[in-house]
Amino acid sequence: MKNKYLLITGGTGGHVIPAENFGNYLLNKKLNCRIIIDKRGRKYLNNFKGKILIVESSNLNGNIFLKIFGIFKLFFGFIQSLFLIFYFKPNKVISFGSYASFFPMFTCIILKPFLNIEIFIHEQNSIFGRTNRFFMNFTKKIFLNFNNNLLINKKFKNKIFIVGSPEKNFINYQSIKYKNVNKKFTIFIFGGSQGSEYISKFSLKIIKLISQENIIKAKFIIQSPNNMIDIIYHELKNINSDFIIKDYYKNIDEILLSSSLVISRAGAGTINDLINFKLPSILVPLTSSKDNHQYFNAFILKKNDLAIIIDENKNEIKKAKEYIYHIYNNANNVKLIEDKFNKIKVKNSNSIIYKLMNNEK
Repeated sequence: MKNKYLLITGGTGGHVIPAENFGNYLLNKKLNCRIIIDKRGRKYLNNFKGKILIVESSNLNGNIFLKIFGIFKLFFGFIQSLFLIFYFKPNKVISFGSYASFFPMFTCIILKPFLNIEIFIHEQNSIFGRTNRFFMNFTKKIFLNFNNNLLINKKFKNKIFIVGSPEKNFINYQSIKYKNVNKKFTIFIFGGSQGSEYISKFSLKIIKLISQENIIKAKFIIQSPNNMIDIIYHELKNINSDFIIKDYYKNIDEILLSSSLVISRAGAGTINDLINFKLPSILVPLTSSKDNHQYFNAFILKKNDLAIIIDENKNEIKKAKEYIYHIYNNANNVKLIEDKFNKIKVKNSNSIIYKLMNNEK
């Protein structure tokens, strides 16, 4: 009997996009693959070529009434998962984390003896997510994006494999070269899929300072929350800065290809993009991220001298400005930057995960 693959994900783009990439890799190999996801995560699943199974979920945030409603949604999601998974009868299941994957994974544990399911998990962040951590005892293998074993019990050592993050098949990242040379110095200011008010305000101060000092010439591509676009537009228009500002960009890959430096949060998906596109960065970890995982994500680049970390509780405008000048003045040092990125890049992640799931060499 041919293998049936079920990929479990949800919540945010950082969890969903790696699952989508790996799912399309399996489908391109003519394998039977489906993704189970919650409604919130569905909006990030834009390019998956296979069948999508949607279940209810909740992170139980909000007041007491929202929490009670969330409990009912979770119970309904569990019933949905039970029927959908039993009907599909997968024999290989891989979770990409998030709270939304809890009950589908729990269902797989219940059905494991009846369907002969092999369970795997993939962790994108430097700190193991709580849902993935809960299921570590039930997994055959544990796949990590980064070579970082924080919060992982030593008893799981033989299960752990460093595989990187599943990449898009249509881009050959290894052919991407550092893009500062012979191009206009471009800074991409990116707050994530929903934008970041803090990063927009922080970057506005940096742009005004750079313009005032008039030491370098730069172009700024800004992704900002919709409620701040008019404010930033008029501020920058008055100083005659070269900029583009929107609340959302569909062509992120094209922007990254033309960028010289990025200012952003430090979600796992962002870190992978910076590594793939070989871009130095100014990273502002979200202080409310669970287990402070964004800081540890950012530290992956900082320790390799490819980023600086900004503490949003401190006034570090000068630190960010000086780093921008440093990157601008060293834009021609292509080989050094490429070598540093290549030290932390895991190549062919899709193929590695597939082979490990099927015990192939």
